[in-house]
Amino acid sequence: MSKVSRRKFLSHLTATLGSAAAVCHGSDADGAGAAAPRSIGPPTGNIEFTLSSPVGATRAPFCLGYAFRKGQIAAGQTLVSNKAHLQVTPKNYWPDGSLKFAIVAGSAALTANTPAIASLTTGAADASPALTITDLRSTGITARVIAGAYGQADWAAADWNTPFQVWVSGPQMSSWVYRKPVGRDAHLVAWLEVRLFAGGAVEVLPWIENGFLRVPGPTSKAATYGFSLGGTPRFSAAIDLPNHCRTPLVAGAAPSHWLGADPQVTVKHDTAYMQTTGLVPSYRATVPADAAAIKRLVTTYTPLQVGNHSTAMGSGGYDASIGLLPEWDVLYLTSASPSAYAGLIVNAYGGGRYGIHFRDETTQRPLRFSSYPSLVVGEGSGISSSGASSTNSYTPAATGTPPATWASSHHPSLGFMAYLVTGRWYFMEEVQFVATLNYLKNTNTARLNAQGIFQSAAGANTTRGAAWAIRSLAQAVCATPDHDTTLRHEFLASLQANIDWNHARYVARRNNPYGWVQPYSDYTGVGDGIYFEATWQQDFYTAAFGYAKAMEPALPAASNQRLTEFFAWKARSIVGRLGGGAPTDYLYADAAQYTIAVAPTDTPDFVTGTGPWHANWGAIYADTLKTPNPGSAAGLRGAYYPDATSYWGDLQPAIAYAVQHQVPGALEAYQRMTSAANWQQLVSNFDANPVWSVQPLRRA
Repeated sequence: MSKVSRRKFLSHLTATLGSAAAVCHGSDADGAGAAAPRSIGPPTGNIEFTLSSPVGATRAPFCLGYAFRKGQIAAGQTLVSNKAHLQVTPKNYWPDGSLKFAIVAGSAALTANTPAIASLTTGAADASPALTITDLRSTGITARVIAGAYGQADWAAADWNTPFQVWVSGPQMSSWVYRKPVGRDAHLVAWLEVRLFAGGAVEVLPWIENGFLRVPGPTSKAATYGFSLGGTPRFSAAIDLPNHCRTPLVAGAAPSHWLGADPQVTVKHDTAYMQTTGLVPSYRATVPADAAAIKRLVTTYTPLQVGNHSTAMGSGGYDASIGLLPEWDVLYLTSASPSAYAGLIVNAYGGGRYGIHFRDETTQRPLRFSSYPSLVVGEGSGISSSGASSTNSYTPAATGTPPATWASSHHPSLGFMAYLVTGRWYFMEEVQFVATLNYLKNTNTARLNAQGIFQSAAGANTTRGAAWAIRSLAQAVCATPDHDTTLRHEFLASLQANIDWNHARYVARRNNPYGWVQPYSDYTGVGDGIYFEATWQQDFYTAAFGYAKAMEPALPAASNQRLTEFFAWKARSIVGRLGGGAPTDYLYADAAQYTIAVAPTDTPDFVTGTGPWHANWGAIYADTLKTPNPGSAAGLRGAYYPDATSYWGDLQPAIAYAVQHQVPGALEAYQRMTSAANWQQLVSNFDANPVWSVQPLRRA
């Protein structure tokens, strides 16, 4: 990928602005260094969210996901609100036993077009009995999913008695997941995520799915799909549904269907607080409501639409989908625009256009790695650069209209932020489908079979592809509920295996001292006597492990220590590049090169760690810049500085997590960068393109 291609921006879709709520309240995010990161507001530590509706109601129902800071809500404590009837359903806990993530639901008195801030404090839980399926049936609910000539799936009366999954059970809201095959078709399945609120309000998210793991003959399913609720048609559209794709049966601005009147309640998190939890990065950007990034958000949904996703995933150059989180997720965290929530949900729904949904027909869940150690994805599902199976074990070849291309080397975080915001089971599974597809596409011997290793230089990966796969795997660990014994152990075991594998290769025995994981290719080829790697790909890998560490997965103590040690070693690749002016240093002003010399030979040995390697960072600088370290510079330079989407942007998450995790020398390196005379030029540009504006998190 050339410098020219790196600068190409994809054209953006124009979008109509949807309706949503409100403002961000306070920040607990700060950083270290001579130039302190900007924050959304003063630190509050408050657990709160904002509710609003254009119609108002005396008991307006709501439901959201909520991430909590480690140690803030101790084991056994629950929460009440000054503004709402409330229930809190824990899904995950931090390693110290405190609450990590929960689904918060209830009802509140809302005045039309008047935002209400609901503050949460510890208190006694509602002791009323949980809403039951009998209560659901008493509403008279019926539902039907139609798929043209393929048939239909109906729910009425006793059909509600056997949900596939009980997702939430409580006195303010209970939620169930239902599934039924469509007619006699072997592949099409209709799904419903149903929420029943106290007072009788019912919300339904229906979707159609065309994706099994090993059922023969996968192909596209073109039909007129429809959905009826309570005997009233709610959705109808002609859809050509490719293999291993799915789509919610909604259209326009409404993200779901209501049995009665839609209360039109919009929730806005205190996103400054959310950024202090570690489950999402901390961002320095503050994006104005009239920014171009907001205006290009797609905020209404049409099944299988591109939305703000890449029109050709895997193409070279900057794209808003690439990063620890994609732009539409980051905008929810960094902007008070009423469009940010709609853009977040619509683009998460849009992930259904990719052929990544390989549901195990024996469990009706995403696959368990341990059940399929040598299985690899077959042809026809739109998965680029897929690998091979040593046992010739492949998913059935697919035909018909192909799905949009999925390239793990450029794949976005998909569903994770939407799950944190909404608590929907649909989005939780989307996170799991991404992690299982990245496993399934790799050569089984390269991934070490069921261990699911994402090597930076082997299998169907690149350095960046392995980075994003680790990011998505860590998100799956985080999103999968603690009680989900079917899948949680699988994802956690794979993450642990990746940590242990990297530690064994790069830390447990001597390897290069500069934090370079083995690249997948020499950017300048054989003949020049120097091995060049894409600097920014190494930064992605550093950032991915830094982010995984920040989420604090429940690893065994030994593997957690290995993660700390491996990240400290990996972070040398960014800390060393932000060095001083000594001849043995790499000058910080030139840290953001497109490629960098990682070894003084065309054939370095990363496997045994013998190299050979450069004598010091000064030698790396000289081989990279073709001149010795000059000792000083007027400011940060090169790499399209101060463009927020430049390589200077790319390296921000890597150095931010190095500072946050207190890697030796990281704070001093960060201070060199932020003390540069022209640093604020880059900072100001982050408000237009916030994806790379990750800053070190410092909890107040």
